[in-house]
Amino acid sequence: MKDILKDKVAIVYGAGPIGSTVAKAFAEEGAVVYVADWNEEAGQKLADAIMTDGGKAVARKVDALNKQSLDNFIREVAEEAGSIDISFNAINVVKGGKQGTKLVDLDYEDFALPIETYTKTQFLTANAVTPQMIKQKSGVIMMITAIPSRLPLAGTVGFGPAWAAIEALSRTLAVELGPHGIRTVCLHSTGSPETQASIQRTFTEDPVAVKDFMDYFQERAAHHWLIPTSTSLKNVGAMAAFMASDNASATTGTIANMAAGMVI
Repeated sequence: MKDILKDKVAIVYGAGPIGSTVAKAFAEEGAVVYVADWNEEAGQKLADAIMTDGGKAVARKVDALNKQSLDNFIREVAEEAGSIDISFNAINVVKGGKQGTKLVDLDYEDFALPIETYTKTQFLTANAVTPQMIKQKSGVIMMITAIPSRLPLAGTVGFGPAWAAIEALSRTLAVELGPHGIRTVCLHSTGSPETQASIQRTFTEDPVAVKDFMDYFQERAAHHWLIPTSTSLKNVGAMAAFMASDNASATTGTIANMAAGMVI
């Protein structure tokens, strides 16, 4: 692929491992990337890295859980860039996720945290950009989910229901926004080896629980992979760029499965 996103304007929420990878992939394919993160330093660092590599990027401090912050941001981007072609939300729960804890040992608030956080931010970011995309009669809204949305895994607390809800949200948006020329796509991935540090931030603070959970996940994965490989961040970036491009213009309301066969 070369310049498949040339002249596109993309928003990427979250400067973590997945957001960074996708933002760089978008930029490498010719898009102008707006990096939106609550952590201003992290967002600027990512934008600087993209520009150092010859891409085009702008960093903005944005609260992806606040409607007013998002509305102001979308208005600014539309005025500056003239259009918004791609919106990809990759923010993560980094406080209190408590993966590794059994449901019977979990407080409801900790169970509900990823459900409330992920569904709220995906709903708000999609709704914020929709008026601009309707005006353009085009656009791609992209989300990301993971294995527990379909494959039951002990210790994943509320993350499975959260990701399943996001997939359902994406399909509903596809039905409602399709007549306006807007596509919605979910990327479905495993926990890439490069994201282990990020994954661990959502666990309990007990290092033994973290290790036990990761050992369990690897053992479970080994029984379900159809190909002897795990999903790399490079895989995620390449798939995101393709799905956001006009090469995938007939694709909407679908899940781009990068689970190495763990779920079918």
